[in-house]
Amino acid sequence: MLIRLLGPVEVERSGQTRPVRPPQVALALAALAWEVGRVVSVDRLLARVWGEQVPPGARRTLYTVITRIRRDVLAGDGAVVQRTGGYLLDVDESAVDVSRFRSLAYQAMAEPDPAPLLGEALALWRGDPLTGLPGEWAERARHRLRDERKATMLRWARTVTGRDAAAAVGALTPLADEHPLDELLAAALIEALHTWGRTAEALAHFARVRRTLADELGVEPGTALRRVHRMLLRSGDVAETTHVVPAQLPVDLRGFVGRAAELDRLAEAASGDRPASAAVYAISGPPGVGKSSLALRWAHLNRDRFPDGQLYADLSTVDPADAAVVLPRFLGALAVPEAQIPSDVEARIGLYRSLLASRRVLVVLDDARGAEQVRPLLAGAPGCLTLITSRAELTGLAVTSGASLVRLDALPDDDAYHLLAARLGEPRLAAEPEAAALIIRRCGRLPLALAIVAAQLARHTDLPLAEVAADLARPGADLEPFAHSDPAIDLRGVFGRSYRDLPEPAIRLFRRLGRHPGPHVSLAAAASLAALPVDRTRELAARLDRANLLDLRAPGRLHLHDLLRVYASEQERAADSRTVRRGTTRRLLDHYLHSACAASEVCYPHREKLDLEPRARGVVTERFADQAEALRWYADESAALPALLTEATEAGLDRHVWQLAWAFSEFMQRRGPWEQVLGVQAVALEAAERLGDRLARARGHNCIARAHVRLGRDLAAIEHFQQAIELHRDLDEPVLEAHVHLGLTVSLNRVRPAERLGHTLRARELFRQAGDAIGEARALNNAGWLRAQLGEYDQALADCRRAQRILAEFGYAQGEGHTWDSIAVVLEAKGDLAQAVASYERAVELLRGCDDLHPAAETLVRLGETHLRADDTAAALDAWKRAAECYDALGDAQADKVRARIAAHDQEG
Repeated sequence: MLIRLLGPVEVERSGQTRPVRPPQVALALAALAWEVGRVVSVDRLLARVWGEQVPPGARRTLYTVITRIRRDVLAGDGAVVQRTGGYLLDVDESAVDVSRFRSLAYQAMAEPDPAPLLGEALALWRGDPLTGLPGEWAERARHRLRDERKATMLRWARTVTGRDAAAAVGALTPLADEHPLDELLAAALIEALHTWGRTAEALAHFARVRRTLADELGVEPGTALRRVHRMLLRSGDVAETTHVVPAQLPVDLRGFVGRAAELDRLAEAASGDRPASAAVYAISGPPGVGKSSLALRWAHLNRDRFPDGQLYADLSTVDPADAAVVLPRFLGALAVPEAQIPSDVEARIGLYRSLLASRRVLVVLDDARGAEQVRPLLAGAPGCLTLITSRAELTGLAVTSGASLVRLDALPDDDAYHLLAARLGEPRLAAEPEAAALIIRRCGRLPLALAIVAAQLARHTDLPLAEVAADLARPGADLEPFAHSDPAIDLRGVFGRSYRDLPEPAIRLFRRLGRHPGPHVSLAAAASLAALPVDRTRELAARLDRANLLDLRAPGRLHLHDLLRVYASEQERAADSRTVRRGTTRRLLDHYLHSACAASEVCYPHREKLDLEPRARGVVTERFADQAEALRWYADESAALPALLTEATEAGLDRHVWQLAWAFSEFMQRRGPWEQVLGVQAVALEAAERLGDRLARARGHNCIARAHVRLGRDLAAIEHFQQAIELHRDLDEPVLEAHVHLGLTVSLNRVRPAERLGHTLRARELFRQAGDAIGEARALNNAGWLRAQLGEYDQALADCRRAQRILAEFGYAQGEGHTWDSIAVVLEAKGDLAQAVASYERAVELLRGCDDLHPAAETLVRLGETHLRADDTAAALDAWKRAAECYDALGDAQADKVRARIAAHDQEG
């Protein structure tokens, strides 16, 4: 008996073949035969037969299926044995064609002539494996078996090519058609065609494969294909050529998009009949950014400007210390017979330059590793141009050879979209615009990453873009979607070539940067990650910048491309122990916590101080010269806060979680976005609850309540304010309780206004008992505002003016700004519009000066209304425009409402 899976699922017995039906029985038999002699668990069997969504009653059906296999399929020639947790197919391994195929292929490895055993193994195939069987497992099994057959066929063909090249060609041709991007298959077929005497066809096939690789992947043939091509060219079957004008440019990339400015800049270098000097252009940029594609596109567009030829060398595999090995190839292309090429390197360089002296030649030096590597190959004659691509910044060439440096960054969004459209077609992208935008974003607009994903989608025309986008966007996504069997276009391999060229200290800094969750890293944060002094970190960062693994163009900040950050993170996980990674995380969080608290002291000096644990060794804290510098730091770093809290939570550092959230809270409460504030503070509150820290819980409830106030969710705000009050009261924290009473009055104003004054007076009393003059003044101002709502204008004005004097005396600008706003409201109610306007302006000056933009915007809206009451429309419109600018800075939709009001008055005017 032979169970056949290498084709339709069948059983062969005594020369007769019988199909196994229905599909459930065939799948169950295949699943057992796949692991013949081993127990297959019931859960695994169910998943292989019915997929991941196993229907109810499937276990009972499985028992029936096993019974049919025993009775109708095996019929006494074997058995399906029930074992603990599963079933085992008890037949000899040779009774399953897959096992026999693998065994023969393995045995062939030990034979002097493996062809007979390999041929016997291949003869077991009768079609596509598991033909017609549905399900994910069957498809995965088919894919694996196809790969095994391809590898075995390739081994067999290489073995028989020398004695039966026609048979090898016959076997390899359909496989090569099925796998047009497999360079090893193509190389074997080309060699077989040549051996059979069909060298012209071999050359034609090489040309087709080269075009396909360029069209589909934007790459040149790899080592194996280049080797057989050189063999063809050296063979006697290829006619000698007398051409002395070299044309060595690799094929142009189909689907090239964008880079118009860079192409124009390069075109200027070749303008004119014969420039007075040679031009050298060096294109650099991060790995995968499309340096070679740009160089080759420009070279092909401008090849007619160099009538004496184009020379090309891929320097990626050339030893930087021995770049002169390229010279014999260049000299040969310039018609120098091999016997006349000097053995001395300096003599070769001299001959090369002499030959170019009277010619207009374009020299393309691709993927150079440094300036020293290219210097012997520069075309120095007037009218010549050398175009270099490099992962490193070749600033040395700019100094010594006058090279112009062209730096590439990731594509703009539109060009990235057009790149995908060129590979996949505009209709396919237009059908799923959101998925297309997500793919572009997750690829970081990096041309190589986009090309790899586009090639995958082009091979699977029925694959939804949304499925690929979801894979790229999954939490913790790595670089696996950008993997490829060809190291020249595998994203990890491309990044790795730059990474491995670095000295060890720079390597260590780079991979530690992968721990940072944001695209921008300050020098102090980078120094903390690496546990290095800032000056040493700056030196290493400059080395990474020269290697184009990060960007230092923003002063004091390091920028990593998203995919390079993922690569750095992968390298950190691979190279650093868990203990080392935990230490890195702790230093990063300590840096942010201590820096945020330092910023808070500068921006909000009257705010309470946290009791911080000592920072870890190696942590560098930011220092701020003034409020503006601290506010800029907050603005730059707040976007990374949610990810930092996630890191802290996963590391079990709950104290860091709530303290970090608190240290950023005042800035974020003033700037928003308040939905993000809610999310941050919810994480902080959970951490406080895990710690059992009631004071931290109270702070968390208060911060959440304040965000709800900004969002107009008064009932939710009141609930959190009340919980904060109860916790502070239980902890005997009167000052903190008083602050919460004041915050609560804002929501009560819209929901239960009768309760506002009671909470304000309670806050004032608590502040007074604690000797907190600033807090008492804030409560007094609040009371004045509320008395104005009740029409008690004289008492209201007295309260607010007294509060203003106290807060001014203590230098509390934010609180004083709010008192001037209250004074203005009261003065306007009393009919003193001129003094109200002056008070509003003073309030705006103070509030904007301390970056409290939301209250400043509200004050400006009221100021405009006051101007309107005074019949000064121009001044009203000016105030509203300033209000809209404040709302714009916050990203607040109120800006649109204010502008609509301005437009309405403009139309009336």
